Amino acid sequence: MSIISGLRTTLPLLFLSISIPIYAQTTSPQSETDSLASPIEEIPVKKRFLRASSSLLIAELIPWSYSKFITHAEFSNISLKTIGHNLKLKNWAWDDDAFPTNQIDHPYHGSVFYNSFRSNGFTFWQSAPAALVGSYLWETAGENQAPSKNDIINTTIGGITIGESVHRLTRKILQVRRRGFRRYLNETVSMVINPTNGFRRIADGEWGKLASRTEQIDSTLLLLEAESGIRKVNMRDDQANFGVYGRLKLIYGNPFENYKTPFGSFVLNAEVGQDDSSFVNALNIVGAVNGWLLSSNSRSRHLVSITSNYDYINNQAWYYGGQSINFYLFSEFGLNSKTKLKTSVGMGPILIGAYGENGKYNGRFYDYGAGAGLNANAEVNMSDKFMFEVHYNARLTGTWNGNTSSYFSQSIATELEYVLSKELSFSTAPGLVLLKENYKTTPDVHKTLPSLKVGFKYRFAYN
Repeated sequence: MSIISGLRTTLPLLFLSISIPIYAQTTSPQSETDSLASPIEEIPVKKRFLRASSSLLIAELIPWSYSKFITHAEFSNISLKTIGHNLKLKNWAWDDDAFPTNQIDHPYHGSVFYNSFRSNGFTFWQSAPAALVGSYLWETAGENQAPSKNDIINTTIGGITIGESVHRLTRKILQVRRRGFRRYLNETVSMVINPTNGFRRIADGEWGKLASRTEQIDSTLLLLEAESGIRKVNMRDDQANFGVYGRLKLIYGNPFENYKTPFGSFVLNAEVGQDDSSFVNALNIVGAVNGWLLSSNSRSRHLVSITSNYDYINNQAWYYGGQSINFYLFSEFGLNSKTKLKTSVGMGPILIGAYGENGKYNGRFYDYGAGAGLNANAEVNMSDKFMFEVHYNARLTGTWNGNTSSYFSQSIATELEYVLSKELSFSTAPGLVLLKENYKTTPDVHKTLPSLKVGFKYRFAYN
């Protein structure tokens, strides 16, 4: 019961979005904590509850009408009887949709619900319930199948995380003062990733028009890294060859700035490439929801932050999708005038996780569960010439629905980067993934998956 496949179309367009004018810029740590904690000024948009509610209902009706009248999907044959059945909690179940449908399409649909209110003047916290309401309406009244437990979580939590990220990214794209083709390209890209804001701009007569010079501009620094090269996701697979990949990393803001503003900083990583399972191989978002500054001086600073995390990994070697909350400790150290170190350590609950299994359960080739995760990251910058990164991630989940009893994954990724020019650098990134799947009635599965990437990276900065 695929809802929307828009995000799989969106990612290539995100690469096009870097055609907006970007200017290299460096920033230095500030010591004035009061200004850094101040909320980001929102572009004033009048709150329109009726329009926001109508946008949410339209986001329900369009995919349902397409399924009902164009594809004639069986699940779209709803009635008062099916709605009455679905309203009873005892009838809720775990669905058997394809992995991308549950882990990308549903969260993206949730972001449309969320932004139906966010784009119409409501705050982050005021808009968050819209993702839940939209998901509940779809599950109970948009399909004749049993409402899905996994969908209500994925659509709500993933929708909020994706929704606020694209809301802020849309603002950055649309504030660029360009006319002609580039202006309409920016409008189009913005509408694809944030449809409700695009329709609002059309309704308000803003489509294709520049923002007023008196309008509040979002000056948050946005770093973009566009990378391309060759990779092999499992070096042990002699049958697999190196394939071309592309990666886009967006770094919005800094954890130490505007840390009281939800998503005052976030990191979005998207990767596509040649693979026998999926064109979109990875989409990860880590957004800071709230933070507390522990200390700050000329040598170092430390911050505790709560983050909302969305993860999607799908390649020929392994796959995982989930929603989680982490408690992070962010630190920055100026070891000397030429060497800088950034670290972060985070852990927290995995609200829902979908992971691969050796077999089929209720029509699915993956299981659902919940558990806890650990993340540790370190970045060393030496004279803006050599950069080294190491990222560790561990996930432990107990199975709610599936053949496994538990699932444990560990991944370590390293990256060595050599700067060739102000914008261009060469990078190589070896990595290792360890998987352990414990089964109830069949032998356990252990996987060791070494990987390698080699590519060139082009870096931009814009504020």
